[in-house]
Amino acid sequence: MSRVKRCTNPMKIFLVAAFGVCFASAMTMAQTARHPAKSMAQKLVEETHAQHPEATEIGIVTVSAKGCRTIASTDKGDIGEKCEADDSAPIRTGKPYVEKEKDGYDVSLPLHDAAGKAIGAVGIEFKLETGQTAANMTEKAKQIAGQMEKQIPSKAALSKPAM
Repeated sequence: MSRVKRCTNPMKIFLVAAFGVCFASAMTMAQTARHPAKSMAQKLVEETHAQHPEATEIGIVTVSAKGCRTIASTDKGDIGEKCEADDSAPIRTGKPYVEKEKDGYDVSLPLHDAAGKAIGAVGIEFKLETGQTAANMTEKAKQIAGQMEKQIPSKAALSKPAM
């Protein structure tokens, strides 16, 4: 019959317990680093895209100390990229920028928070379909952007983890 040796040394018990707690904390931090929390902006573009399948891509750009950058996009490869001229034009001018491309319309609009303060720009791309014009695609983009703006409490909230 085998005998199980019991550890009664309080220091060894403490060290084993401390190691377990540290190991569990390190694993949690490593998992968080691999899977960072989704930002409010990213959640917003993903939810808006799900509600508007007519949009082929939605992205949000803002200006910070790092310059004009994409902070959220349904094309995750765009996140962190410097703004293109069409993305930043609405920030500079306060007016929509519409470009008809061979495969659809790319509409960029000023983006406001719920209080109406300008906080960046939103770009919405649409697949080309019969009957589309720059005017009606701009109106469609304004409707979508308006729905988004109602959900934005402030520019700072966009970069915070989504709830």
